[in-house]
Amino acid sequence: MTAANQGTHAAARGSGANAMHARHLAGGLFILGFDGTALNDALAETIRRWRPAGFILFRRNIGTPAEVAALCRDLHGLYPADAPPLISVDQEGGRVARLRAPFTELPPARLLGRVYARSGSLELVRRAAAVSAAELTAVGINFNYAPVLDVDSNPANPIIGDRAYGGTPALVSAVARAVIDTYQRHGLMACGKHFPGHGDTDADSHLELPVVRRERASLEQIELPPFREAAAAGVAAMMTAHVLYPALDPDWPATLSRPILTGLLREEMGFDGLIVTDNMEMRGVWGRWSPAELTRRAVEAGCDLFIGGGGGLDGRHSQTEIQFQLMETLARQIDAEEVSVARVEDSLARIRKVKASVLSAQPDIDPARVAERIGIAEHRAVAAALREAAAAS
Repeated sequence: MTAANQGTHAAARGSGANAMHARHLAGGLFILGFDGTALNDALAETIRRWRPAGFILFRRNIGTPAEVAALCRDLHGLYPADAPPLISVDQEGGRVARLRAPFTELPPARLLGRVYARSGSLELVRRAAAVSAAELTAVGINFNYAPVLDVDSNPANPIIGDRAYGGTPALVSAVARAVIDTYQRHGLMACGKHFPGHGDTDADSHLELPVVRRERASLEQIELPPFREAAAAGVAAMMTAHVLYPALDPDWPATLSRPILTGLLREEMGFDGLIVTDNMEMRGVWGRWSPAELTRRAVEAGCDLFIGGGGGLDGRHSQTEIQFQLMETLARQIDAEEVSVARVEDSLARIRKVKASVLSAQPDIDPARVAERIGIAEHRAVAAALREAAAAS
């Protein structure tokens, strides 16, 4: 049985209007992963039963540009034109880029930061962001998990490194703000990550729970400024870190911490965009707490969207099994009033508001002509100019 069918059959075990309503409420907070490069009947049935907020594309979903466009067009076609799904991807540039050639391959964030630091100009940064926005939206992707707002402050960090724009908060803030502005002016939702900062970790949250032991004053000086700047810039979303910050919350990692997500990000920083979890099957959270603890605490902490379907990182699960466990658990909690319906509806309203402020209601997706907008000479020239500027500086 496929993971999509597992979700379908599990959903069918519920009965009555209340169970269906709970499923739709829970599904509305999930961005789902799936297998394959085309829409199939099982995925269409999952969409009908759960009404997920959207989808995340991994390498296993990427075919030719025309195939990606056809997939996204078909997914959009199952949603109302005025309420499009979030179709998301990790397309930072460098080593974290799901879309490879013939899509334009941009260099890592560190190189963009180096060009800005040496030239004092954000022109090439903006041009690179415009290339990403143009190519993603051409195939129907409307949500990119970028820019990285982490400051590269720990040489022993195994996961950030050249994914960060640089080693100072001022440099990271300036480059990220230009990227956010460019993405969103071109109809692509930006997502700053990983709040409140993954740059000083010496462990990988895919594999374990990192701890950042900086005092609050040090966090204010190094980690937090880029997130404050991004919030002020109106970034559509922020992604949480599966990291423990004892100075902010001694008990719970950021993804599950109300003091961090609601107290610091919402109330102190005034952020009113979407709070998105990092992938929930990463070992920084999955396996440390029960599914019920994870869903309840994440919602209570202030998370609006859960990301799933990342590939069974603990080695014992299929590509998409964990996300259905979490989604089914949240539906049961909503139905049993163990999780506040009002709190969930607040997130659903925020999702609608953010989509309306950034996205076009009906995207222009034409698989037959997508080659005219992907990897074109003008875009490749931007990537080349960035590399030349970095090498010459």
